Amino acid sequence: MKKYLNIINKEIFIILLTTLLSNVGIFMVIPFLAIYLTSIDTITTVEVGTIIGIAFWFQRAGSLLGGVISDTFSSKSTMLIGLLVRIPGYLMLGYVVDFYLLTLSCSLIGLGSSIYLPAAKSSLVSKVDELDKVNALSLRMICSNVGVAVGPVIGLFIFESSPEILFNTVGAIFTILFFFNCYIEPTKIKKSDSKLTFKDFHSLCKRREMISISIIMCIFMIAYMQLEVTIPLFAKEALDNSAASLVFIVNAISVVLLQLPISKWACHEDRGKVLCIGGITFLISFIVISEVETSLTLLLFAVVLFTLGEIIFSIRLDYDATNIDKNLVASSFGILSLAGAFGGLIGSYIGGSYYNFHFDIANLDFWKMSAILSALISIFFYVSSKYQKRLTYA
Repeated sequence: MKKYLNIINKEIFIILLTTLLSNVGIFMVIPFLAIYLTSIDTITTVEVGTIIGIAFWFQRAGSLLGGVISDTFSSKSTMLIGLLVRIPGYLMLGYVVDFYLLTLSCSLIGLGSSIYLPAAKSSLVSKVDELDKVNALSLRMICSNVGVAVGPVIGLFIFESSPEILFNTVGAIFTILFFFNCYIEPTKIKKSDSKLTFKDFHSLCKRREMISISIIMCIFMIAYMQLEVTIPLFAKEALDNSAASLVFIVNAISVVLLQLPISKWACHEDRGKVLCIGGITFLISFIVISEVETSLTLLLFAVVLFTLGEIIFSIRLDYDATNIDKNLVASSFGILSLAGAFGGLIGSYIGGSYYNFHFDIANLDFWKMSAILSALISIFFYVSSKYQKRLTYA
């Protein structure tokens, strides 16, 4: 643990604390947003889905904008914009009832998140040595998941008292974080690094490595969305509402406990081998879920296995994104996030559409089909690893 703490200076501390508190704030609201919107008499259920869907796209697609702005101008300025944009979004949320104003409010929240994230990741890795990048990214992910675990608990108490107080509290958190981040020193940009053009960005998009990790991110998010869509739904149906809540809590706690031990291995072994093992954890997790029936222990064991795969994929892809072009790190994170958005939409659609799927001839349900697909993906990564080694030795 000491080697992780040694990399924390004033600026890294600010970024990590901002990650923690911003996620606390975000997840104070997210679990209750749909509930609040449906309670507004002037908003229909369809409009609630539309508002959340638009906000999701702003949150994902905006990362590309945040990455480009960060690489072109300054990561500090981009981070401050990302924090500032969210303040009116949260403050408006408790006082407007019009569909368009609510859409604007939630879109500002999503856009602020997407602008901030690639700039923060880029700034974080720029402030540590090459050998410490994995440690820095791991600490960021731990802070993020602590916020994910703590936020809903705090949010529940305030939401039951007053939704308006909840939204104002989160707006106040981001106001404080905005001024706190003003103390970050701007990253010094060399003259040769400051002349970034559209041609540079276009070249980044065409790079084989960028395309490769973007496709992998899309595949990963298709699988990961089952943790947010079908696994909680299954937990609720097979057990009860508390089991569905436990899925998210156990996932967040598992990330906090397992992130550091796994990250160094995941980032320094052959990528094909690492991702193959990540796919196998998904495979076993889906098989265990298919046998759960009414066992909470088995379900939570499956969630821990699934979390292992999540850690392996997410930290490795983040690490690989930092090594494509040192002048376009934030843009690489932005492209990766956009690829994840497409994967998330596909994963949500597949989960929602085929959750009740059952193929009678082979007695296959959704979970067994997911396990088969995970096995095929793992085989693909294994074969690609062997192929890469063969090219190296040729």
